[in-house]
Amino acid sequence: METKNMVDPRDIMIASARACAGTPFHHQGRVAGVGLDCIGLIVVALQAVGREVEDRLDYGRRPDGVSLVAGLEAHGMRRASSVEAGDVLLFRYDHQPQHVALATSETTMIHAFAVAGRVVETGISDYWKRRLVGIYRN
Repeated sequence: METKNMVDPRDIMIASARACAGTPFHHQGRVAGVGLDCIGLIVVALQAVGREVEDRLDYGRRPDGVSLVAGLEAHGMRRASSVEAGDVLLFRYDHQPQHVALATSETTMIHAFAVAGRVVETGISDYWKRRLVGIYRN
């Protein structure tokens, strides 16, 4: 019996997100290389693995945390207790979740970050660890 190497969808998501590195931050952006926001980067990564994404563009500069959680769960993601490559990370700024990133390892992530003005891969520093409120896995 022949065994075929299957590519892990998480690896495809990470490669897709990394291909967007340097893309300018653009609120509600959904076009790799042109403009993405944090949700747009996750949409691009999910679409790379063939996931049909019900996307919404009716959110302000600080998305509603309840809607972010509902959106992740509606797309079949389940909560996890520790970070693994390919997980979607949910962060809070004020009192609710308002930012998402894709874990590229247990200690790094890629995200469209308004402060940086582009899609960047960074460490999950103490700053981000204090704001981490959810880990979601396919």
